[in-house]
Amino acid sequence: MFMGCLTRNEKRPKISVGYFLLGATIVTNTCQNGLLKAQPCTAFHPYPSFVVSCTAMNRKSMPKSFLELDPELRQKIKAEQFRMMMAMATPATVAATLFAVLTTLFFHHQVANSLVHWWLGLKIGIALPRILQQEWHRYLGAPVSRRWQRAALLLMFLDGCVWGLAGIWLTPANDLLTSTLIGVGLAGVATLATFTLHSNWVNNVAYCAPMVLPAAIVFLNRHDPLSLYTGTGLLVFLACLLSVAWRGQKHIVELIRLRFETDRIAHERETALQVAERQNAVKSQFVATMSHELRTPLHGILGLTRMIQSADLDPENRKRLGLVERSGEHLLSIINDILDFSRIEAGHLSVENQPFDLSDVLDDLVALTAVTASAKGLKLVAQVQLPRPCLVVGDAARVRQILLNLIGNAVKFTERGQIRLSAHRGPPGPEGEPGPMVMRVSDSGIGIAPQDLATIFDPFHQVDNSLGRRFGGTGLGLTISREISRAMQGEITCSSVQGQGSSFELTVPLPAAYNAAQSPALRRFETAAASGAAPVDARTPVALQGHVLLAEDNEVNAMVVEALLRRHGLTVEHVPDGLEVVQRMCGNHPRPDLVLMDCQMPAMDGFEATRQIRADEVSRGLARTPVVALTASALAEDSERCLGAGMDAHLPKPFREDQLLSVLLAHLPLATPSRSFMPAA
Repeated sequence: MFMGCLTRNEKRPKISVGYFLLGATIVTNTCQNGLLKAQPCTAFHPYPSFVVSCTAMNRKSMPKSFLELDPELRQKIKAEQFRMMMAMATPATVAATLFAVLTTLFFHHQVANSLVHWWLGLKIGIALPRILQQEWHRYLGAPVSRRWQRAALLLMFLDGCVWGLAGIWLTPANDLLTSTLIGVGLAGVATLATFTLHSNWVNNVAYCAPMVLPAAIVFLNRHDPLSLYTGTGLLVFLACLLSVAWRGQKHIVELIRLRFETDRIAHERETALQVAERQNAVKSQFVATMSHELRTPLHGILGLTRMIQSADLDPENRKRLGLVERSGEHLLSIINDILDFSRIEAGHLSVENQPFDLSDVLDDLVALTAVTASAKGLKLVAQVQLPRPCLVVGDAARVRQILLNLIGNAVKFTERGQIRLSAHRGPPGPEGEPGPMVMRVSDSGIGIAPQDLATIFDPFHQVDNSLGRRFGGTGLGLTISREISRAMQGEITCSSVQGQGSSFELTVPLPAAYNAAQSPALRRFETAAASGAAPVDARTPVALQGHVLLAEDNEVNAMVVEALLRRHGLTVEHVPDGLEVVQRMCGNHPRPDLVLMDCQMPAMDGFEATRQIRADEVSRGLARTPVVALTASALAEDSERCLGAGMDAHLPKPFREDQLLSVLLAHLPLATPSRSFMPAA
C-alpha cells in the first residue's frame, strides 16, 4: 500500500519514498492475479489525495467463460495473448523511446538539465532490455514460460515508472504550460500503449497506471484550479482507458477461445473422419473377405449341383436338386446385394460404357423371368418399341441388374394378373439429341400406400415388416437400383395405387452406338455359326480346342471347373498353387493356350505368379499367354488389381457355365469341323 499526500504550499511537491516501493507491491500483486485499483483518500489533507493500492481483484469479476475453461486452454489463451502483445511491442517501444528523446530536447531549457538527463538515461536503460527481450522472444518463436512472462511484466512496469517520473521531475510548479504539455504527452503515450497492449489487460495496467498516476497526483496537489482540473482529467482518462482496455481484452480472449475451439473441433472432425475411414476400410475388408469365403464354397455347391442335374435323374431328385440350386442362387444374390451396397456406401460404384444390343438384353430378361412368373400363374407381357438390333452405349450388366430386380419385385408382390415390361426411347432433347431410354415395369400386385412411396428406396426398408417375413428379401434391391441408375445419369420413379398395383419407370441416357465394333466373342460366335457349329449355349457343348492350365487350391472347385472345360473338348492340367504355375510356365514345358488362375492360393498367390509369368515372357521374347482370374473376390478393385498384375480378364465365382464359355470363346479357337467332338465322361 502506498499513500502519498502532497501539501499545497510547497513549490515542488515532495513525494513520499513509498512511491518507489509502489513498484514491488504492484508487480507482486499483479503476478498473483492482482489488478490495480485506485481509491480516494482525504484522511491527511483537505485537498483530494489518492491512495494507490494493488489488491487482488475478485475472481468473480473475471469473465466466467474464461474461468470455466480447462487449464490447458486457459494457458494456451494466455500464451497467445502474450504473443500478440510481443508482436507489436518492439516498434511501440522504439517509438516511445524516440518520443522521450524529443521530449528531452524540447524541455531541457524549462527543467533542470540534471533531472532531464537522468530521466532520459533511465528511459533508454529500461527500453534496451525490453527491446532485447522482445526480439529474443521473436527469435525463439516458441511458447515461453511463466517466468519469462513475469520478466516482461516487470520490465513493462519499470518502464511505466520511468514515464511516471517524467510527471514528477519534468513538471515545474512555476510553469503551467510545460506541466500541461508533459501531462498531455504522457496521456498520448498511454493511449499508444493501450493500443499495443490491448490483448493483455494486466500488462496494460502495469505500464499505464504508474505512467499517469504520478502526474495526476502532482496536478491535484497544486493550489490552482486548472491543475485540479488537469489532474482530475488525467484520472478520468486513465479510468476510461483501462475500462476500454478491459472490454477489449474480453473480446480478444473470446476470439482467441473461439479460434482454439474451432481448431479443436476441426481437429476432432479430422480425427473422426480418419477413424471413420479406417472403420470403413475395415468394414470393406470384412465384406470382401466374407464375400470371398462365402463364394468359394458356394461355387462348389452350385457347380456340383448343376453337374449332377446333367445326369439321368428321376423327376423327384431333379426337383430336389433344383431347389438346392435356387437356394444357392438366392444366397448368391444376397451376397451380391451386400457387395453392391458396400460399394455404394464407399462411393466406389462404377459403370462402364460399352456398345450393346438393348433389344437382346430385354429379350433375355423376358425369357429368364417368364419362367418364374409362369410358375406363380402370372403372365409376363413385353412391349418393346425398339428397332432390332438396338445398339446403344452403356452398361449392359447394370441395366440388366436394375430391370431384373424390378421384374423380380413385381413377380414377388403380385398374386394374380400380369406383369408388363415396356421400353421405348423418349422424346429428343432441345438440341435434337436422342432422348433417354424409358423402361417401365408395371404389375397388378398389392401396391404401395401413398405415405410409403417416399421411403421405398431407403436401404433395408420394406413398407410392411409382415411383407418381409412373407416374401423375404433384404430390402436393398430398390436402393441399389436407384443408385446404379443415378450413376448412369438416370433415375427411377415409382407410382402406385394400393390394392391395384405399382409401376416403376427407369429413365437412363443410352445414346445410339453407330458402327460399334463387335467383340471377339461375338465374331467367334458368327464364325461358329458360319461353319455349321451349334450356337453358343451352356446347355449345348461347344467344341473348342486347346490346352488349359488350371490353378486352383480348392479341390471341389477344381473338379467343377475341370469338368466344365472337358465338357467343351479342352484338355486340362491342374496345379494347386501359384508356385507350380510359375515353374510350369517358366520352364521348358509346352506352354498352355490359356491359364485359369485362382488369386488366393498357398505358396504363391495368383497376382505374383502372373507378374513372374509376364516378366519371363518379356525376357525370353515369348508370345503372351492369356491369363484369366477365377476368384471369389468380386469387388471392382479386385478386377483392377487382376488387370494390374497382368491378367487378361476377371471372372468372379460362383459363375455359370455360359459365363465361363464366354471367356473361353474370347481366348480359344473353335474346333475345326473335321475334328470329332466327344464330351468327357
